[in-house]
Amino acid sequence: EGFKKLEEFVQENGHARPEKRYKSPDGYNIGQWVLRQRIVKEELNQDRKEKLESLVGWTWDPIEFQWQEGFRRLKAFVEQEGHARPAGSFMSSDGYPLGKWVISQRTRQEKLTQEKIIKFESLEGWIWSVLEFQWEVGFEYLQAFVEQEGHARVPASHQTEDGYKLGQWVGSQRAKKGQL
Repeated sequence: EGFKKLEEFVQENGHARPEKRYKSPDGYNIGQWVLRQRIVKEELNQDRKEKLESLVGWTWDPIEFQWQEGFRRLKAFVEQEGHARPAGSFMSSDGYPLGKWVISQRTRQEKLTQEKIIKFESLEGWIWSVLEFQWEVGFEYLQAFVEQEGHARVPASHQTEDGYKLGQWVGSQRAKKGQL
């Protein structure tokens, strides 16, 4: 009965990953049934394992599946944008919260496997620290200003040709002198 309900779910949703609290319209708790199958995986006979694995979007490990999905989407973003720094609020065209996913990966760096860290670091423009990146960008603008003007006394209202508020950045660095 559970497998039949899951097949119906797949037909309606295009994948076999119901939320753990999902119930079918007739009240059958498909989410809990799926969770149970994952827990007793080693006790299932090969036929049942194969039937589950034949369903579109089935996974034994939904957490790993979600990570792989996020990374796949980040790679597509890099191919399109040329960097791996989506804004925190960035959502893909189908509503996937890629910016939030990237933020969560950065904050979990210590918990990621070395393999995942290497995968991130292989992406064009990947950064672990947004603040460090922003500081480096500001410093690069300051270096360009010094090369052009011969000094580092940037007026507070100065903006670069591309709109970077260098005067504000320099003022902020001066204010934070003891914290740098």
